[in-house]
Amino acid sequence: MTVSHGVRELAKKMLPSSTVAAVKRTKAKWNAVRVAKLPKLTSTQVRRVLTEDLGIAAGDVVFMHSSLDGLRLDFPGTNILGILLDVLGSDGTILVPAYPKLGSYAFLKSGEVFDVRKTPSYMGLLTELARRNKGAVRSLHPTKSVVAIGKHAKELTSRHHLSPYPYSQQSPYAKIRDYNGRIVGIGVSSQKISCVHCVEDEMGDAFPVRPYHKELFSAQCIDYAGNSRIVETYGHNMSKTQFNLPKFMKKYVAREICNDFLVNGVPFFRSDAQSLHNRLLELARTGITIYPKSAYEPRHRWPKRT
Repeated sequence: MTVSHGVRELAKKMLPSSTVAAVKRTKAKWNAVRVAKLPKLTSTQVRRVLTEDLGIAAGDVVFMHSSLDGLRLDFPGTNILGILLDVLGSDGTILVPAYPKLGSYAFLKSGEVFDVRKTPSYMGLLTELARRNKGAVRSLHPTKSVVAIGKHAKELTSRHHLSPYPYSQQSPYAKIRDYNGRIVGIGVSSQKISCVHCVEDEMGDAFPVRPYHKELFSAQCIDYAGNSRIVETYGHNMSKTQFNLPKFMKKYVAREICNDFLVNGVPFFRSDAQSLHNRLLELARTGITIYPKSAYEPRHRWPKRT
């Protein structure tokens, strides 16, 4: 059974910190034991998965979700980013989520300053390696920043801070659709797809669920020039994030649009960004979303849009 992020966040608040830490250690240990029993993947196999199973080719724009903890490799996992960049070539672009340690609402409430140059990514080792890449460009968003490397990196990330809605048309999550972008998972299932939230920001008041807290935050950020900037944004209400994306995809989305699969027991997924968005938009307009009905707003009350 999949435990939602919202349930996990609620448990963290209710249980002693020592108990939460013990649960994390136990979960990590169980996962390590499971992964240790899997056949090892070679660099040649990984390259084949990227090009054949995930369909990545030179010149593509790819949004990658990843977890090295879910992989058993016979080579250093840190090499995967280099393999992917080699497959994409000089005309390709790779994007990864680069969120801070705290959840969006908790980060905004803390008043912590986001530094686009220095704030680490806590979305997995590959995302932090991407952030540190000499060619990396990061969007100026305090909670949902994206790191991009490649030909279209600057144009994909440059306007993210201009809307208070982090998955708006200004965001890299939406802009990848203009480049026939694809979304892939390496060592993770489609549960990790963040671009599903673009539908919520596009539909606004018409979307059945209000996924944000009402408070509009003015977050202090440091840009690449070292200047202090204020970025206005809403924080997600984690109690609303109780959904099972792989189950939803299997029921409502064709495999040609989004497909979860295993290679040597390791989870992967591939999705076409534009087709997935179109399908989620079509479903949402009929009242079907990734959220349970208990999260729906009877009167669709959202924060006033700017």
